[in-house]
Amino acid sequence: MKDLVRVLIADDHELVRYALRTLLEGEPYFEVVGEAHDCASAVAGVMEHKPDVLLLDMRMPGGGGVGVCQQITEQKVDTRVLVLTSFDEDDEVFGVLSAGASGYILKDTRPDAVVQAVRAVADGQSVFDSGVASRVIAGHNNVAEDTEYETLSDRENDVLKLMARGLSNKEIGRALWIGETTVKTHVSHILRKLGASDRTQAVLNAVKAGLVDLPSS
Repeated sequence: MKDLVRVLIADDHELVRYALRTLLEGEPYFEVVGEAHDCASAVAGVMEHKPDVLLLDMRMPGGGGVGVCQQITEQKVDTRVLVLTSFDEDDEVFGVLSAGASGYILKDTRPDAVVQAVRAVADGQSVFDSGVASRVIAGHNNVAEDTEYETLSDRENDVLKLMARGLSNKEIGRALWIGETTVKTHVSHILRKLGASDRTQAVLNAVKAGLVDLPSS
């Protein structure tokens, strides 16, 4: 767990940026290293400050969250992206997750839950709003629900269910009484078997295939 989480806030509304900065700076373990008002300044800010987390509005001038995530991924910057969204943006949510975002929360999320989500993403976890997730998955039939994946072992299924709850490798190890290195091995096997490049995509693929359910938010 990081001692200090460095955050860049990207939103085209000044009032929203102010509220998020005030919220995060009121906590002892966050440092807001910058703000961005459009897509170009969000990417530039990430390249300049190398924050642990980019708190990214889904829709901003100059493109959108998908483009920002793609550019960050291409630059191989070690910054995790947490997207702010609303229910009318379901199509873009799937795209931004595929582009490398670590999760998403709604703009009407409780302040304490926003703090927890940013912290969780910084710690390497994936954060999903289950209400949006069900809509995203239902609306994307281009990936069939009956897609056949290589069978997971019982232990891999145990690990997958905890991944879907957003637990870190260390927390999964504690829950299952196994070492963190063993958890990493199971996660690697899960990603390969589900045809996913990261934990977020693995969980989404698993939900579509009916292997797990996302927890209620």
